Amino acid sequence: MLGLIVQYYDHHLFGFLAPILAQHFMAASDPIVKLLDTYFILAIGYLAKPIGALVLGRIGDLYGRSVTLTISLAGASIGSLIISLIPGYSHIGALSALILLIARMSTCAVVSSGTDGVRLFIYERIGKDKQCLGTGLAASSTLIGSFIASMSALFFTLNIFPSYSWRFAFLLGSAMGVITIMIRRRYVIDKDESSELDPSYEEFKNEPTLSIILKNWKLFILCLLVAGAIGSTNQFYIIFFGTYNFEILHTISRSVMQFYISIGIALYIIFAVIGGLTSDMLGRKFVGSLAFVVLLIITIATMFFLSRNESSPILFFASLVTLPFFVIPALASVKQSIPKVIRYRMFSFAHAIGSICISAPTALFSTLLYHETKVSWAPMCYFLATILIIVISTNILYKKYGADKY
Repeated sequence: MLGLIVQYYDHHLFGFLAPILAQHFMAASDPIVKLLDTYFILAIGYLAKPIGALVLGRIGDLYGRSVTLTISLAGASIGSLIISLIPGYSHIGALSALILLIARMSTCAVVSSGTDGVRLFIYERIGKDKQCLGTGLAASSTLIGSFIASMSALFFTLNIFPSYSWRFAFLLGSAMGVITIMIRRRYVIDKDESSELDPSYEEFKNEPTLSIILKNWKLFILCLLVAGAIGSTNQFYIIFFGTYNFEILHTISRSVMQFYISIGIALYIIFAVIGGLTSDMLGRKFVGSLAFVVLLIITIATMFFLSRNESSPILFFASLVTLPFFVIPALASVKQSIPKVIRYRMFSFAHAIGSICISAPTALFSTLLYHETKVSWAPMCYFLATILIIVISTNILYKKYGADKY
């Protein structure tokens, strides 16, 4: 759980500090174009995720989920350290943006796949009657990392600090990764939890990941859609929506919105656990369907406020309270639909490709929707599309792949 917290701190800090990174590393004079360029790097960085999935997914299925965590912690720490040390555009020109991209890609390559192993470890070990709770606990841990990242971004960009103080936020992430590795080496004895005892282990032991995916391509596409769309919902509200309001629409000040984001993340952390418990008690399909209806109502109401160029903190908080009840059952169903012996390889690669196709472009495409249309509620259409993808794909997993047989 500590590994999830630390890695998602590194993962989301880039998004929270995107406006600051844009000022230091991008050449454009237009502030919106600068921000778009930074979001482009954010999106391109996700292209490294499949590489991490191919490597760590195989290690995780054959040698255990825990082995991959140490590898991913080290990679994320190195990426954050590099970002903290890069000279700005005024010093080395476009090379600064290139180094920023490489550092971001190194982080993306390991964080997603490494934390996938933790999610699967919890799901497989917590007990069949608590699988949504386990999924919720893992989601809470990732959001705790995001919460700390948001507070770090807020703290290190206060006016009382020098303009370069944002670098300390990345340096802190690197230090936390190293400390976590030291704690694991000192106090944690990892037991082997690979799929070696599964009757199908020998059949899939030497089979390449891409071959497994081709044999199960329909299931893979469904998992890709759900995983990518779930990531997009988080990206939209936690990373994009706040910046959109204070940086583009100017409906609220940066400091106030950062404060609201921190409150929203805290609510998500709490309700991810509550949503998991509720889904275990009342059923995944029922809880997910009810949450979908509530989200539709909230989304339409948010579009109305944005059409008047107003922000609504109540609707923002309501979205982050409702989302866990919607995405936790869907995420648990994806894991359930994949056989354990190939689960890490399938799940991690689906997550990686889904992130590239759906999640990573969230901020970029949502900003472009406004930039091209000048319609203030246009970005909400991207969010609406993602929740529809989750509903349709999850229902197919229930009907055809036994995701409800848990």
